[in-house]
Amino acid sequence: MAVYKVKLDQGVVPTKDTLIQLGDSINVYPIAIGTWQWGDKHGKFFWGWTPEAEKDAKEAFDAAHKLGVPFYDTAEVYGDGESEKELSRFRKVYSAEEQEKQIIATKFFPHQHRTQFPAVLFSALKDSLDRIGIHKVDLYQIHAPIHPAAIEVVADALADAFDAGLVKSVGVSNYGLGEIERMHAALKKRGIQLASNQVSFSLVRTIPEKDGLIKLCHDLGVGILAYSPIGMGILSGKYRVNDPAPVGREKVFDSLEKGQLQNLLDSLKRLAEKYDRPQSAIALNWCIAKGTIPLGGARNASQVEQNVLALGFILSPEDVAELDRFSFKGVNNDSWKHG
Repeated sequence: MAVYKVKLDQGVVPTKDTLIQLGDSINVYPIAIGTWQWGDKHGKFFWGWTPEAEKDAKEAFDAAHKLGVPFYDTAEVYGDGESEKELSRFRKVYSAEEQEKQIIATKFFPHQHRTQFPAVLFSALKDSLDRIGIHKVDLYQIHAPIHPAAIEVVADALADAFDAGLVKSVGVSNYGLGEIERMHAALKKRGIQLASNQVSFSLVRTIPEKDGLIKLCHDLGVGILAYSPIGMGILSGKYRVNDPAPVGREKVFDSLEKGQLQNLLDSLKRLAEKYDRPQSAIALNWCIAKGTIPLGGARNASQVEQNVLALGFILSPEDVAELDRFSFKGVNNDSWKHG
């Protein structure tokens, strides 16, 4: 297996055997499975999870393991902890050796009442470990830069968790340029490398690249985990430009200029035919070509199988440029997405 630091080298074809080292401490696969949907019961807003859907999620978990990319990203707030509990149930049928190959990332949510660091972080982390059924998590992330405490205080809490042997690496999510610099510097003082910044990045939201965040992170040795890499489904080819947006996703879909979106979808369709891959795999491979690790959400085994088809090839520079031409910049916001 070849191991690359922070990101794959330009032109490298991603496979399950091309690993990426994050935080000088963990080696991860070039694609991950997002588990936001697992256990999310708030149907009118997001995914409408039902108990019957757990069977499909278990098959998705198993498919990722079978296909050699068992990297799962969850969070304590996904389904109010249900996503983490499902990971625990799904893992139980695997041997200790097989479980060692499964990489688990989860997140601390910085609620405004969580002010007493490091105690609040340790309490939340131990609850997550209990729900997942593990003693040490591979990657522990701060869900958003909206914590009432200073970045340096949060960094010290993460460092304390690392020193206590509860986490293998630490990361953040939705952090902007200045915030990443501060978090990186604060952890460096404790002798710890910031492993990752998880941001919304896709062909319909390229602001992390255009504003220089991806380059800054890479220069600092910080990996980029790209969530919503298929634009919450809009890039999959499942929806047409003038179709009504799925319930709960109207804001994202309706914000995109129709003509530009049609050109983008046409390009994705052409490249899907050229590379004999689904459109979703083209969108994910574009993320990989940009030096990120896409987190493809998956409700069932079929979606995992489609996501994994993003491996085994790499878009040519000319094809990347064509997609760039019709991509959208998107925006940040003060309340949540700073990067």
